[in-house]
Formats: sequence, C-alpha cells, structure tokens
Amino acid sequence: MTDIAGTVATTLIVMIFAFLGVNTVQGVVKRRQLLAAMAANRARFFRNGIVSVTCLLVAGSLAVALHPDLTAADVGWRLPEGNWSDYLYSGYVLVMLLAVYLRTRRGPLAPATAALLPRTTGERWLAGGMSVAFGVGEEFLYRGLFLAVGTELVGLPLSVAAILGWVFFVVAHAYQGWRGMIMVGVLGLIFTMLYLSSMSLLLPMVVHTLWDAVVLLAVRPRPAAVVETPAVVEEQAPVVVEAPVVVEAPAVIDRPRLRSAAPD
Repeated sequence: MTDIAGTVATTLIVMIFAFLGVNTVQGVVKRRQLLAAMAANRARFFRNGIVSVTCLLVAGSLAVALHPDLTAADVGWRLPEGNWSDYLYSGYVLVMLLAVYLRTRRGPLAPATAALLPRTTGERWLAGGMSVAFGVGEEFLYRGLFLAVGTELVGLPLSVAAILGWVFFVVAHAYQGWRGMIMVGVLGLIFTMLYLSSMSLLLPMVVHTLWDAVVLLAVRPRPAAVVETPAVVEEQAPVVVEAPVVVEAPAVIDRPRLRSAAPD
C-alpha cells in the first residue's frame, strides 16, 4: 500500500508542476491574447483562477498526505517560530502595500493591472475570492511544496530549491510584462524570506493575500484619458457658377422719313 500511495503522490506532484509549467509557457507566448481575454471577461478569469488554484491546492495536499517521505511540516503547514524578523518583514511588506496603493492612485497603471481591476460588484466579490485563493495556493505551491519536493525528494540544497521556486514564481507572472515581473520578483523574494525565516506558510499566505486584495480591490480603475483633437475644417474653394452672358441686341430707333422739299 505504501508503494501505491507513493506512486499516486508522485504522479500528482508531476501533474501539478506540469500544469504550472504549461500555464507559464502560455503566459509568455500568448501574453497579448491573455490580457485581451482578461479585459473582455474578468469574471470568467477570476472564476477559472479560483477553481484552478483550489484544485492544485487540494491535489498537492493529497500528495503530501499520501507520500511516505513528506509531512505537513515539510511543506510549511505549521505555526511560525515567532522570530522577530518574521514580523519585521511582514511590517515592511505592509508599508509597501500602502506606498503602492498611494502611488497607483496617482500614477498610470500597468496594462495587466488595468485589465485585472474589477468594475462591478460581482467582479469585486470574485476578485476578493481570487485574492484568498492565490494568496494561499501560490504560497503552498511555489514555497511549501516546491521547496519540500526539491529538498526531500530531489535532494537539492534548501538555498537552491528556494531560488528555483522564486524564479518559477516570477516567470509564472510573465503575462504582466517586465514592469509587473519586477514587482513580482521583489514580492516573491520577500515571501521566500518570510517562509525561510519561519518555515511556516502562515505569514507568507497572509501577506500575499493582503497584497492581492489591495491591488485588486483598493485600486480603482480610471477611465482612459480622451484626448480631444480639434476638428479640422477643410476649406473648400468657392464654387463659381458661370452664368451665360446675355448680349443685348442694339435697339432699333425708328427715325421719321424726311420728305423732299422740292415742289411737285
């Protein structure tokens, strides 16, 4: 039974990371189409994201439960150690949240951010659900499960597994463009440091969820500025209507006939 459970667990883990890899490649290759699909139907994108990440979270948790060489503690399902650095990092990220929120209220938004921002009440509810699903699910996948598989099953050093998980996490957000990837890279580095300092997923999940909620719910979409161009009135040449020239005939003057003065 142990061998069967281990095989099933290994198969689930391979399928999870294969699915993430395919999605990452599609995000790189079909970035413009993905952004257009997001903007056209945000509610569908939110629902698909919630369902996909939740299914991956359940499958990954099942794989950990079945695999004989993995435990819940290995993937970070435990309370943090309570080191003061954990809370320092958390406070730093919260300050960044406030700074980004204030900046995005004034500056221009990245195309990916603008496409993701909900417009209706229904979309906001779905965006809030996706914030929780992605905050919990992505931390479990890219931090907890990735590092546990890398160190416990593959035999990688913890630092190497952490770097690979961080790179995988950043590239998975390639659809957001270089500007978005830089921000995701900074955030992923902080999330990784939070996890490594506490060996718990609790703080990274909470901070990640708060970040997504601020970006999706606190930042309001702004209508695109419409630049009004003055109407160009084409000057048309005056239309000259040539009237026919009427030439009047000279008037005929009836002159009285002169009679001869000579006598008959």
